Amino acid sequence: MCRAGTAAHEPGRRLLAAFLFCLPAVLLLLTACSTTPQDYPRTDDGVRQLLQDFADDYIRDTRSVGVVAGVILPDGAAFTAVSGKSDVLDPEKVLDEDTIFPIGSLTKNMVFAMVTELERQGRIDLDTPLKDCPGLGLPEEYDPITVRDLLLHRSGLPRESYTLTSIWPVISAEIWDGNVYEDYTTREGLIGTLSNSECRNAVSHPRIRYSNLGYGLLGLALESLIGETVPDLMETYIIRPWELRDTSFGPPEGKDDRLAGTHSGDIPFFWFRGRHVRSHDLGEGLRTAGGVWSSAADQMRCLRKYRETFLAIDRENPFSGASETVVHYNYYLVDSPAGHRCLIRYGMTFGVASFFGVDLDNRTAILVLRNNCDWPDGVGMDLMSRLERLLPDAESWPGTDADTSPAP
Repeated sequence: MCRAGTAAHEPGRRLLAAFLFCLPAVLLLLTACSTTPQDYPRTDDGVRQLLQDFADDYIRDTRSVGVVAGVILPDGAAFTAVSGKSDVLDPEKVLDEDTIFPIGSLTKNMVFAMVTELERQGRIDLDTPLKDCPGLGLPEEYDPITVRDLLLHRSGLPRESYTLTSIWPVISAEIWDGNVYEDYTTREGLIGTLSNSECRNAVSHPRIRYSNLGYGLLGLALESLIGETVPDLMETYIIRPWELRDTSFGPPEGKDDRLAGTHSGDIPFFWFRGRHVRSHDLGEGLRTAGGVWSSAADQMRCLRKYRETFLAIDRENPFSGASETVVHYNYYLVDSPAGHRCLIRYGMTFGVASFFGVDLDNRTAILVLRNNCDWPDGVGMDLMSRLERLLPDAESWPGTDADTSPAP
């Protein structure tokens, strides 16, 4: 009799178990649906709220330290949002759009713009081969490689080069907070690495291949040909003309109270999240690959320049052929979940991560700076997707003429 009663109630128990099992997923779905970007009004205040929710969601969901996010709308209006802390070691430090971060590979965008301006003013011929750059001291395999090849990642050089003798800095960084770029921070160290068999073989078979080593070498080639240091060139051709107030190679002097702390995230792999890690000095060797420090306010000025340029190019010759192996002006062209064409650029060094994105179809652009070393592309694409759902195209923004300003 007891068995029969148990069997009679079995279907009800299964239904109850299924309901309880599915309840968390249903609640999560309902919560997500209640805060999706489609629910935000297409107004300045709606965009501000979307941006703030994105920043708060990131800090809450990833247990990260701090984030500054910015957006430029189709009509050129710009907004920023902040969430979290600047530095776990200094709770009194303010995190805002004037906080100064290491921006990693977003440096390459600035270097690209600088070299373009140098060419425009006739100060450099991008087709100069490295054999004509005095004092570099490179093996003969590098002779036919040009400045343009380095600028466009066409030299064939790898991102970095790790051999049995150079793997120690990586191990040291993972375990003892060493400098993962230790072998490349000096001019001599970079040339020594470029002279190893891996790099010599790579440049013997040039191809498109994203390379930090190549951008480090680009800096040395520029100094050799022009006779000025890269920091001086950046100051003359980008920082002053673009009115950047808090941007320099390495931490700007006299502004320690505004420097973001650098913290563990996805990397180092064996550290708890949110622990203070050293900010890596890239020195003379790799500074053109990722050595700039800058604020969100300055990088929003840069983003406005890049956006105007890309929209002007896209009107004349539309970008196509999304691929994460082809580099367009230092950006990758990818398709968003909504099918928009997006030019993205992300950067990462130990302690920080950064992201630029330009949506060519709704003509928005975004910036995300974080003081955790997290994989940067997913977070940036999340913000781009939220904006796409709010603004499926440029005409979705009320009263916009799609900001068709000419390229600078």
